[in-house]
Amino acid sequence: MTKFIFDACSLIYLTKINLKEKLTKLGEVIVSQTVKNELIEEIDQFEDAKILNRNIENKKIKESSYKLKNIFTTSKNLGQGEKDTIEISLKDGCILVTDDHKALNLALSIGLKPKTSEVILLDLLKKSVIDYESFTKSFDELALIKVLKPEVVKFFYKKAKEIIKNNIKNSTEEIK
Repeated sequence: MTKFIFDACSLIYLTKINLKEKLTKLGEVIVSQTVKNELIEEIDQFEDAKILNRNIENKKIKESSYKLKNIFTTSKNLGQGEKDTIEISLKDGCILVTDDHKALNLALSIGLKPKTSEVILLDLLKKSVIDYESFTKSFDELALIKVLKPEVVKFFYKKAKEIIKNNIKNSTEEIK
């Protein structure tokens, strides 16, 4: 089973657009201890934190058992959650999911293939976990939360249409 290691911002975004519950259809949802603490830090103030805490308690979101070696201590531009998430991805073979630009750049520079919440939405569409209508609704909400540039929005809609076209093609081939 595919393992995804999430940083806090990506899980919060996907919770805000009501897609977090579908993530387990893609694979295991894992967080570091630091990220877990960030997610539930202000549990009394945010409904998202309550939802995420319930998911941690019922093991829909699992805490990584990887023993961190803090190999990114010199990366001063990153928070501890991002550092831990990148280290776990690198050493434990999980797919990194982050929306933090500095974390993305570091991950790419060391050979990881990270995903953002937008790419996770495309994965959900590709696996037919959500349909195109759900994708567009969720993506529009995400684009507002993240303040995505129009060209980024256009790119992801184009990719989504290609996925739908391929899904239709593949399903008609299966019928034959």
